[in-house]
Amino acid sequence: SLTGRHVFSRFNPAVGATFKAAEWSSFYGSYSEGSRAPSAIELGCADPNAPCRLPNSMAGDPPLNQVLTRTVEAGVRGLGGGVNWSAGVFRAANRDDILFVASEQTGFGYFKNFERTLRQGMELSVSARAGRVTFGGGYTLLNATFQSEEEVNGTGNSTNEEAEDGMPGMEGTIEIEPGNRIPLTPRHMLKAYADVQATSKLRIDLGVVGVGR
Repeated sequence: SLTGRHVFSRFNPAVGATFKAAEWSSFYGSYSEGSRAPSAIELGCADPNAPCRLPNSMAGDPPLNQVLTRTVEAGVRGLGGGVNWSAGVFRAANRDDILFVASEQTGFGYFKNFERTLRQGMELSVSARAGRVTFGGGYTLLNATFQSEEEVNGTGNSTNEEAEDGMPGMEGTIEIEPGNRIPLTPRHMLKAYADVQATSKLRIDLGVVGVGR
């Protein structure tokens, strides 16, 4: 089949509350759910019996489930002496995340729903103003991990099974274990900035971003 028809719908609730503890601080908390429908390329390469090399295969493959995210956040915000600050923690659990997994054919794979992934951590931010200068910064600690087992394509990756056996590692797969970190999601992220109102018509913005490996 070269065509496919997929319909996705979901009610995503959210609730939040804020408590003002004092003139200079307040506590907040929230719970929310979100969902993402599979993309066309994911739906077109989802048959384990007909794996593909992306992105040149599009067909009416079996349907995929929506990705469901449940997020909990809590923290405290404050304002005093011209300084705004906040500190919070978050936990976002994904069900049916979509992952490109390896097939038995070398170099081929297909998209499938991955049981569980988890992203959790903390965020800190502060900003203040002194004369014509506004400055601030923020820090995020993110721990993003797989929470289920799977086998993914590891072609050309220095951590695949062939590389671990002492071979060049040009081909091979990678076994995901619960607790393994999700790639391309740095653990540490730091941002700092300063805005200088040099004249009534000129503002100079300076910023720096630091990202972990």
